[in-house]
Amino acid sequence: MAAVTCFDVLARKTGIPAPLTKLQELEWHFHAALFSLWMGYGYTINANPRVDSFTENLSYRRKAWIELAGCVLFALPYCALVAYHSLDFVTQSYLLAEQSDSTVGLRFRWVIKGIYAAGLWLVVLGILSVLARVIVFLFGGRSEEEVNLQIGHVEAEV
Repeated sequence: MAAVTCFDVLARKTGIPAPLTKLQELEWHFHAALFSLWMGYGYTINANPRVDSFTENLSYRRKAWIELAGCVLFALPYCALVAYHSLDFVTQSYLLAEQSDSTVGLRFRWVIKGIYAAGLWLVVLGILSVLARVIVFLFGGRSEEEVNLQIGHVEAEV
């Protein structure tokens, strides 16, 4: 992604004849792929933004109950539904041989749509992973350290 972006910038600034439309679309596809394939893992390590002002003073157990409710009532149904319908999204793109709106753009638009769909399914798996750890913590008698459930405010080491 970085190499394509750097080459695109250099080609524009120096006048190197290059397929600039394809490079721009390729940059967009790489950014989308990176984001899509990171989302599921990002949820499992609590890299998603949260509004902790409501829960910062709650016990870890109460935070786990809120996480359980959020996963079961909101995150899992929504993401599973969108992921399920993403399969039709990719299939239709493939069957139509969808390509860029630009005449000199990239072909095979179904590939990036497939990556979006894979990312959504990875989010579903991430939610199931967090949900399983919450259930083990709440009902299995395991400690916070054993389940490695990162909920609430987490300080990341950089």
